[in-house]
Amino acid sequence: MKELRFMTEFQHLQRLTDAKESFERANPGVRIVIEQSTDHFESNNAYQSDEAPDIIESGGWSLFNNKDMFVDLNPYVAEVDGLEEDLYQGPMRVARHNGMLPGLPVDVSIPLIVFNKEMFDRAGLAYPTEDWTWDDFIELGKKLTIRNEHGVASQFGFGIGVDIEWYEPFVFRNGGSYLSPNGSTARGYVDSPATIEAFRKVIDAYRVHGIIRKPDEPSAAGQLHEGFAMIFGFMWFTGDLIYHKIDDKFGVVGLPKMQGGDQSNMIYMGAAGVTSKSKNPRLAWEFLRHYIIERHSWPLPLTRSQAEDRGLTGHRLWSRYMEELDHVRPSGYYLSEKWNSSRQLINEDIHRMILEGADVSQTLRSWTRFA
Repeated sequence: MKELRFMTEFQHLQRLTDAKESFERANPGVRIVIEQSTDHFESNNAYQSDEAPDIIESGGWSLFNNKDMFVDLNPYVAEVDGLEEDLYQGPMRVARHNGMLPGLPVDVSIPLIVFNKEMFDRAGLAYPTEDWTWDDFIELGKKLTIRNEHGVASQFGFGIGVDIEWYEPFVFRNGGSYLSPNGSTARGYVDSPATIEAFRKVIDAYRVHGIIRKPDEPSAAGQLHEGFAMIFGFMWFTGDLIYHKIDDKFGVVGLPKMQGGDQSNMIYMGAAGVTSKSKNPRLAWEFLRHYIIERHSWPLPLTRSQAEDRGLTGHRLWSRYMEELDHVRPSGYYLSEKWNSSRQLINEDIHRMILEGADVSQTLRSWTRFA
């Protein structure tokens, strides 16, 4: 009996246990042992032990930047006829940003603009189209923000959280970036004119145009699906709309075009990879392939054939997310652990820009110390 130890940081394991059972039925001489870890630290410690797991799965990417911790899956992918051509290349580009493929992406999510059709209809406004610009977006946001005589909004034009990562697609589209392509420095990137301009546009959406709720601002708008005309909507938000059967009220469109002309977007994803200490790396790969590729285990699949089999490419909302997978690129927090670990400090600075009017260019120049 061959045993594969699979360590995961996820809490909901139905997809994994289903794959374990079907793989064991097809391979009677194999036993998959599932273990849970609470975080990257515990997963890393398990790898360093004498009994390292064969496979480690994480909801974040930082483990997969560890040199020599995982085997390169590129040769295994190349052996499977047609797999490389079937894979969505956007997530794979991000996973291979250092050349090797340390893991197959899991828990993939990307943002688009989800819009409330009823709010547009009530305002007599046409729905946004794929060729809309940032200026179009701001004008729609102003027309769709409704405030009472005291300035309290019952409806906001746009809903987005205060988060450095969530503003990154707008920076990309304006021709900027937070870090150099290899993640080695922020100098000359986060403080570039294109990045500063994009950030100023986002901050102005709060301070000048008033279309986004400021942190702790009094509001009568309710939850995102209730009182926000346009929403920075990740896959999980749209999935909730579908689950609660209210998705017919909403549409999905790409992010607005900006001056830089770039169509890039961010991506959240973790991965599952075969550790370099596995005694059965090929068998571990076969289970990994079964779990992620063959079982269609995750909401946004990795292959075009998966998406077609599940009807996602023809779905009114999901199809747009599948198209967007081709436009993703590595975010700053994938490229630099130091940048990622500074996220809280950076977000505190963003609060100051929004609430106190802290100078945008000066603040972004100060962020060069974070990478």
